[in-house]
Order: sequence, then structure tokens, then C-alpha cells
Amino acid sequence: MKKSQKKRTQKKDSRPSFNDAQSLNDLGIEPPKIYRESQRAIYDRHAKTPAKRRSATQKKNNKNNLTRAEKRHKDTQKRKKRNTFRKVLIWLVVIITIASVGTVLSLTVFFQINEITVGGNTIYTEEEILAQCTIDRGENLFLSDTKTAKEMLEQNLPYIYNAELKRKLPYTIEINITEAEPAFSIRNKDKTYILLDDNFKVLETDAKKAKGITISKAVINKADLGRQIAFKDADVDDCLNKLATVVKDNSFGEITAIYCNNISDNYVVYDGRIEFKLGTCENLENKIYQGLTACEKLNQSNPNAKGIMTITGDKSLYFTEK
Repeated sequence: MKKSQKKRTQKKDSRPSFNDAQSLNDLGIEPPKIYRESQRAIYDRHAKTPAKRRSATQKKNNKNNLTRAEKRHKDTQKRKKRNTFRKVLIWLVVIITIASVGTVLSLTVFFQINEITVGGNTIYTEEEILAQCTIDRGENLFLSDTKTAKEMLEQNLPYIYNAELKRKLPYTIEINITEAEPAFSIRNKDKTYILLDDNFKVLETDAKKAKGITISKAVINKADLGRQIAFKDADVDDCLNKLATVVKDNSFGEITAIYCNNISDNYVVYDGRIEFKLGTCENLENKIYQGLTACEKLNQSNPNAKGIMTITGDKSLYFTEK
């Protein structure tokens, strides 16, 4: 019994303790495997901690073991990095300062407008256009409000269809004028005419002659110069605008008049003698094309025919001669 107990004691003593595992690890020898998970966790906790301490100690020792030349070189590198950072910071400050000063000068001292040119005008003189332009000489080129100037020119001078304002360095504003042409006419009670462009902007309110396509049977609410005309009935207003747009976009030169009684009763007049009864404002383009095709065939047999052509929107249409 005593011998067996001694052997067991010797076997237990021969197993490595945690301190032995640490010393083996320090010597670079792999410690014996541990098969229990609980023992493995305890071993790992005790085995790793000294490694961290050892690495920190090694770094400290490496610093202390540097020669004078190595320390001098390291200090020099640090100084260079600090100097480079300072130079970059200084240059950034200089660049920002220069940019700020340049911006202030360009908005106050430089780029002042001293020339405004006008081109493309035949109806209005240069003096009339400059009198209505809200941009003056002496303003800053980049701060000038070209959008407002454009709107005021097109409104106060109705025959200006489009006013394009361009900035030209170092000190010039260019105004390029596109002039409007009368596209529609509405007869007044005194036998004068209101002239409109193709966007229904009022060009004149008392013209002596009609020009363009005639708009009839429409009660006007407002007709201010330089502004879009407004009809009393909103549905009529909407339908007339749609009719005018279709005629303009498709260049229906044979159409001489348009009118609208209500939202479901719209007309265009072909060659002043044949009315196209279109019904609603749906599929206006196709309906007008149908009517023009039918009129071409009708003109071959009766070129002076007058009457009403009812176009329902499908393939059928009806002509009632007057």
C-alpha cells in the first residue's frame, strides 16, 4: 500500500503546475496539452498575461537600448514631421486668406459693370430697352439680378418674346433680344383688335388690323399688356390654350380661326369656310389631322365648299354643307 501511494504521489508531482507552464512558455517550449475545458480556460488566462507584460517590457527595453545616433535620428524625424505639419497649416491659412480677400475684392472693387450691349432688336430702340433694364452700370457683374431684369424687359416691352442676358468678363452685360410676332387676334367692340403671341401674351390692345388666327366667341376677363390674357370662363380659357398649342406645335397653317363655346364644344375653322366640330379637347391633334385629310379630298370635287365637319374622334366624320 505504501509503495502504491508513493507512486501515485510521484505521478501527481510530475504534472506541470501553472507556474511550470509559465516557465515553459518563457523558454519557448510548448506546455503539455490540457484536455479539460475548465483547465484550458484557466491555463490560457495565466499563460497569456505574462506575454503581454513581456511585450511591453521588451518595447521599453528597446527604447532604453537605443544608441545616441539612433536616438538623434529618431528625434530628427519627429522634428521634420512637426515642421511639415506646421508648413502645411501655414499654407492652408495663407490660401484661405488670399481666397477670402480675392472674393471680397471681386464683389466690391473688381468686375463692376461699365458696359451694357443690346442686340437683335428692331421694334424697340436700345435706349428704350436700357430704360426698362433693372441692371445699371456700376453694379457688380456677378451680383446683378439677370432673372428679374429678363422678366421686367419681357413684361414692360411686350414685343420682346425672349430677353437673354449674358455676363461677359470683365465688365459687360449682353442683352440678346428675340422679338414676338402676333399669332392670334381678338376683335374688340370698337372694331380694333387685341394681338397675342403664341403663348397668349398680350402684345397690343387696340391694333387696327387683325393678325394671325382669329379667336372668336370668347369673353375676356383681363387683357394687360405684357401679360397672358385671361378669359372669363376658366374651362374656355383652358380649351382655347390647348387648341392654340396644338395648332402652333403642328404648324396647321390652314387653320384661320378657333373658338370654344364650352368644355365639350370646341371648333377650329379651315380656310375661313369649313368648321371642324371637335367636341371635347381630347385627341385634338388626331381630330384636326382627320379634318385636314378630308378637306383635301373635298377640295378636289368642290374647292369652294362651306359647311360644318363633325369629327367624333373615331374613324368616321360627317360633313354638312351650307
